[in-house]
Order: sequence, then structure tokens, then C-alpha cells
Amino acid sequence: MGGDEPVLIQSMCNVSTMDTDACVEQCIRIFDAGASLVRITASNLREARNLKNIRQELSIRAYHKPLSADVHFNPSIAEVAATLVEKVRINPGNFAKDDIKTSFLKLLAICRQHNTAVRIGVNHGSLSERILEKYGDTPEGMVESALEYLRICQQEQFHDIVVSLKSSNTRIMIYSNRLLQLRMAEEDMDYPIHLGVTEAGEGEEGRIRSAVGTGTLLREGIGQTIRVSLTEEPEFEIPVARKLLEVSTGSEPGELGTQKKPLLSYKRRPSRKTGKIGGGQVPVVIARFPEELLSEQTSTTEPDFIFVSDHELIKDLPRDRRYIITAESWLIDEYPRHSFFPLFSLQDFMNYGKTSDVLNFVIVTPDETSKALELLPKVDKPVCVIYLHESTKKSRKTFTAMAEANDFNLPVIVMASYNERDPERFWINTAADLAWYFIDGYADGIWLDHPFADNDQLSATSFKILQATRARMTATEYIACPSCGRTLFNIQFTLQEIKEATSHLHHLKIAVMGCIVNGPGEMADADYGYVGSGKGKVSLYRNKEIIKKNIPQQEAVKELLLLIKANGDWHDRS
Repeated sequence: MGGDEPVLIQSMCNVSTMDTDACVEQCIRIFDAGASLVRITASNLREARNLKNIRQELSIRAYHKPLSADVHFNPSIAEVAATLVEKVRINPGNFAKDDIKTSFLKLLAICRQHNTAVRIGVNHGSLSERILEKYGDTPEGMVESALEYLRICQQEQFHDIVVSLKSSNTRIMIYSNRLLQLRMAEEDMDYPIHLGVTEAGEGEEGRIRSAVGTGTLLREGIGQTIRVSLTEEPEFEIPVARKLLEVSTGSEPGELGTQKKPLLSYKRRPSRKTGKIGGGQVPVVIARFPEELLSEQTSTTEPDFIFVSDHELIKDLPRDRRYIITAESWLIDEYPRHSFFPLFSLQDFMNYGKTSDVLNFVIVTPDETSKALELLPKVDKPVCVIYLHESTKKSRKTFTAMAEANDFNLPVIVMASYNERDPERFWINTAADLAWYFIDGYADGIWLDHPFADNDQLSATSFKILQATRARMTATEYIACPSCGRTLFNIQFTLQEIKEATSHLHHLKIAVMGCIVNGPGEMADADYGYVGSGKGKVSLYRNKEIIKKNIPQQEAVKELLLLIKANGDWHDRS
């Protein structure tokens, strides 16, 4: 791992560690899918000791790939596990309360003796109280939590180390890992970094959220091993991770990094307010005219602007939407000035004598950046620039040039065209490509195009990318863990049940967590939380406060809905 080795893929068992046969069968499915390593929870000493049986049975069946023990709260569990498997993951937030160095040195000695690697795995949701008091739940706090342990490793000349900084919040995850890379370089460290977005969820949302966080960093040359944490069977994570690597690691490490120093916190690029675009407003979504004629009913995921390329369709359009039409069509007839806007090439915009006095869309290619920077700010009409995406590297350089130009404050929309036939690969590719523009606050809108895709799907994917980057919230957000051996209920079924009941509550974030290790912390950003607290028991949270403890699982979803209603956050479906 690390150096010139390829980026490795891993996953984690979600069955009981005491069920040897189930663990072995699941490990085999994960390895057969293409993973290089499987992590298994060790919640107590009995589970830690049973790792020996799992390892032996896998070896008998000719599976000699490495296993990692996932340990929380008790250093003695890690010490036992370190003698039985190839790697031990510890969490600095709960490894030792007081004398960190003494406990960690003891573990390192055992690991050195048995040639066992250690993963320093920091989770945003389980930082220690000491770190929280000094740094808060910030990227700085996450990095310092890891560095405390890495410095001990440096002093002891113990270098079989992997480090990870994970969060369900993609901004926190990206900024933390960027800062970690910088701080390790400053302290002459070069340990491999493991990447992953925790509690990514499932389906399209889970794949997009994972691609936003992990894909953005991989494209910047950060990350030597990854996990895509989906609330699905763990072997389903592997094909997603493989596709993510295929679309994210085609360049030399760091080739796509365009800034001298990467952004370490969110800052929106200042832009001129032009109607509904720019000026700090949420990024807009543009999509092609749908196959079916628009209804009079609007929805939260309907695009803000609809591009209509066929002049013959224009006369039949509902007049309560905003449309973009070609400059040629716009010049033919008179249209309502506040709902129909022309689309120009850069050359045509500068040459045409007639333009909209409300809003003009101008396509700028990467090769026209210098010309656009020179000409567009001189125009006295409000202009929204559409940037034609050709290659990731060239696109980022164009946006950086525009953002750093002192007199260029026009809104900028990123336009991207794809021809992926595989929907999953399309979701992953678009999210990995475009997340950067919104994570770092450069873009004021998104326009996806695809010759074979359903237009409603393009719009939905655009909104999911904006939501995953925290740029615009238009759907109920579910923070759902992938589950592990500590989870004592069917989290996949429960998530679907909660989604069916609450998916219309677009103003809420709802967390569905398997256990209390990371649950209360990772769901700190959520409005409501459903957290496993024991066998057949669930606790309910509102914000960070526990409201109901140890509810029988069969009653917990009903109680969650009652809690949402009692706090005035419920409304019926329209």
C-alpha cells in the first residue's frame, strides 16, 4: 500500500463476528468481488479471539488476503487482535481516555512483533472531548487527532501505518484530508491515506456522495486505499469502488490540482447577482426540455432553467417556467423578457446588436478563457457565463483563472456532457468530475447533458450532486451507515421504511445509525436520529440530544414519526 502500488479497495463485514461461517462466506464474496482487504469489527475480547477462527477457515479455503480488526474503546482488544490479523484499526477518539502514549506504545510493540499494520482511523463523529474542547469538530481537530498518534509512530520508528479522516459531511472530509496531506508533509511524514465518506447511504445518493468526497481527493492525488460505504450488502460496494477508481485515477498524482495551496474551508466565489443566478444564491440547475410536455405542477427537483433547442416547441411551452433558447430562436420573435433568455457563443454575443436586458447565457470554451476575461466584464448587460466542459484538468484551470481575475465577477455555470451508457458509472463520473466546483465554491450552477439519458434523470442527478456537496438542499437527507458486526437490526430494511414515511420532508436531515460508536457524533448535523442502542433496542435523537432511550425496535419507526410531529417538523404529502 502506498508508494507506486495501485490504490487498494476494501470493505467491511456486517454480520456478527461470532458467527464464523457467516463472516467467512461474506469475506469470500467481498474478496471475489475485487477487494484487497476486509475489516471485521471486534467489539469485545471474545470477538477479537474469534478472528483466529475466521482467519484459519479463510486460509483453509485458499483465501490468504489480509484482514483488519476494527476496535473501539478498549486497547486490550486491539492488543489481542494484533496477534491474529494483518491490521488493526483504532479510533483516536476512543482508544484511550488518559495516558494515550503508554497504551499506544504497548500496542505498537505487539504490532512490531507480529508484523501487524495499524490504521489511525479518525471519525468526525467520535472526536475525543479533549480535541473538541480545543478545536471543535473541525478539520483542524480531525487532523490533530491523527497527528498525536502519528508523531508517536515517528518517534518509535514504526512505519506500518495507514491514516484515515472520515465524515458523512463531504466538505469536512475533503478539507480534512487536504489539511492532513499538508501537515504530514510539513512534519516529514508520508503515510498512506485511506479515503471514505461515512454513512453515504444507498442507491444513487450513496454513490454520488461517495464519488463527491473520494473522487475529488483521488483526482488531487490524495489517497492510497478507499472504501465506498453503502447501506447495502458489502460486496456491492466493490464494483462501485472500482468504477470510482477508473474515472478518478487516470492522471498522474496531483496533476489535477490547480491551486498553489488547496482550499481548506468553504468560501463561495463572489459573483454578481443576475436574476436568480449568482450573488450568493444557491446554485441553479439547467436541463434540456423533457421528452414529455411540462405539466403545470412544479417540484423541488425541477430545473431552474429549461433549454429548448427546437424552435417549433416554444409556442406550446407553459409560461410559468424559465427557458433558455438559442440566440437564433430568440431573435426571431418577441418573448416574455423575464422567462425567455438567449444562449450565445462568445463570438456571437460580442457581435450581435441585440441582447437580453435581463439575462444572457454565453458559452465559453477553455480555449476562449482569456478572451472571455477580457471582453465579458466590459459588457454593461448582466451576463451569466456557461463554461463548456472538455477535460477536468483544463476545466479547473479555466475556473481558477476566472475566480482569481480581479475584475471578473460574473456568475459561472459549469456545463458538462457525457455519453456513459451505464447509469451507475454516469452518476460516479459526473459527481467525481463536478463536485470540486461546488465544494470549493466556484460555480453558480450546473448543466448536465447526455445524448442517451432521460432529461428528468439528468436534472435529478444534478440536484443530488449539489446536495452531496452541501451547495443546495432540495431533498430529505439521510445519513445512513453501512452497518457492521455491531449493528443489531436490519439497517437496510429500516432505512427503506423510514424513507418511505419521510421522503417528502425536504427540510430535514435524518440519520439512521447502527450503533453508538459513531452514531451520535456522525448524526450531530442531523435534525433527527435513529440509533441502535442494543439488541432489539433503538434510541431516538433530536439534534444532539437523546429524547427516547432503548425503544423496542418494532416500535421505533412509529416513535420517530411521532417525535417529528411533536416538534412541528411534519407536514402531509401534497
